[in-house]
Amino acid sequence: MNNEIEKLLLDEISLDVPKAVLERFSTLIRESGSEDERIAADFLASYLEEWGVPYKVHRPELYLSVPKRAYLKVTSPVEKEYRVKTPSFSIATGDQALNGELVYISTGYAKGINDIFGTKVEDNVGDLNGKIVLTEGFPMPGKVQEFTEMGVTAMMFISPGKNIHEGICTTIWGAPDLDNINDEPKIPVLAINKSDGEELKVLSQSGKVEIEFKTFLEKDWMECPIIDIFIEGTEEPEKYVLLHGHLDSWHEGIGDNATGDATLLEMARILHKHRNHLKRSVRIAVWTGHSTGRYGGSTWFVDQFGLDLDKNCVAQVNCDSPGCVDATSYEYMMWMSEADEFCKDVITDAVGQPSKGTRPLRAGDYSFNNIGITSFFMLSSSMPEELLKEKGYYPVGGCGANIEWHTEEDLMHVADLSILEKDIKIYVTAILRAVNAPIHPFNFVNTANEFEATIKSYQEQAGSNFDFTPALNEVKALREDLVSFYQEIKEMKDLPMTHPQVKKVNTIIEKLARILVTINFTRKGKFRHDSALNVPPLPDIAPAVNFAQLKEGTHEYKVLKTHLMRGQNRVVWALQQARELL
Repeated sequence: MNNEIEKLLLDEISLDVPKAVLERFSTLIRESGSEDERIAADFLASYLEEWGVPYKVHRPELYLSVPKRAYLKVTSPVEKEYRVKTPSFSIATGDQALNGELVYISTGYAKGINDIFGTKVEDNVGDLNGKIVLTEGFPMPGKVQEFTEMGVTAMMFISPGKNIHEGICTTIWGAPDLDNINDEPKIPVLAINKSDGEELKVLSQSGKVEIEFKTFLEKDWMECPIIDIFIEGTEEPEKYVLLHGHLDSWHEGIGDNATGDATLLEMARILHKHRNHLKRSVRIAVWTGHSTGRYGGSTWFVDQFGLDLDKNCVAQVNCDSPGCVDATSYEYMMWMSEADEFCKDVITDAVGQPSKGTRPLRAGDYSFNNIGITSFFMLSSSMPEELLKEKGYYPVGGCGANIEWHTEEDLMHVADLSILEKDIKIYVTAILRAVNAPIHPFNFVNTANEFEATIKSYQEQAGSNFDFTPALNEVKALREDLVSFYQEIKEMKDLPMTHPQVKKVNTIIEKLARILVTINFTRKGKFRHDSALNVPPLPDIAPAVNFAQLKEGTHEYKVLKTHLMRGQNRVVWALQQARELL
């Protein structure tokens, strides 16, 4: 019966609506807070109205920084103007040009998508106080924060290609609160393309270079539309899977994320039409404030509906950049460990291809980690490694790995409807299985295995400086309990999801997520938002990797040991809480 229902929904997929979305969105610049964004939201809503799909449009005020333009001129030893951009949340200079000495510091380009959001500035860069730093990469918040702490007055990033990629440089996730109100970037930031950047690099390495520049941005609280669709299930309607993606874009943004919006709308049509086959509900959200508000829309949604999400959300699924040209591989997906077998089976069954998932980055509207929600998918299909090498492409954060990402060239040619159809099949299959599985299809034995490997890795790097035996013993005990738990519930697989035993088991699985996701992906407490910087596995004990840089017996060494003691306590406590559930 389940296979028949899947086939019914997969056969329903049509490209008529996705084509219409792409064609309309190719005429709009969906900048958050803009009229074009409102038109785009109304366009999607008009279909929902026509189909009778239940939805609301929330109109929150989101805290945004919208780049407008930038200016750069070398004033010495030569005079020359260069084309530059400024990222969201850079300091705006306005018409008052600033000037100073440009100094090149190498920090290298990202070798893969996992490096894009990361940062490592060498310790021996010298005195940079009052200087303007030129370096490689996208204008991400980590490097901006580190160099600001070194006293630089401005930064310029060399994009890895001929185009300058748009971006955002604040570490604040969503709107600020009292804890991080002072964490906005405190310096102007520029971005320049590779050839011009290399020219400036050579110039700065051969003598003193003086520049002047201006940056223009609009920063304010702006009203933005968020579409919130709720398709009710037949047996457990209060429980839902959240499927979401962002509406706003840099420029036309066809591959990021008009293709995702087309997918979400087609999913809404199919799921509403066949709602009688959904046992739990599906909530579909279309965010704004993604690009210029650091996930402002999804963060607002979590703040607004956090208690309901905590109580009822089974899983969250991100839909960003599906259906892009040449993106034929599913080997670069992201999902949490407990969803590993589920996701691999979905992709194999839906499109007959192998897949691989890695730890989700602190990116992609994953605003739900602090609630503790099992999560899968972020970006969708991607270009295979061999093709990337053949084309000489560098890592980017969307568009199926096409380098038009976040540029004026993210146009209609970036979309591929045949690949989009495959990706929609994956999303339909995943959502249908997640809402219809009597017992939630997430295996936390995988999570315990991940934790054990993580703790062993930290122990190896800590050596004799710290003892993680308590955490290691506790995670091994949890794993044994989880193996027994999943063995016992195998017998329940044929019971209806409304059966009291099944409901009890599902409550346990949801609560396991609330505990284990938060301990693995967050530093802050429930209903708070960590910064937009990479979070290492089990972050409370991750600083164990720093012992190699410290001398035994120093103040810093003893502080690190204190930190790890407190961190291990939190980890052990969480593992004990999970065991008590079982």
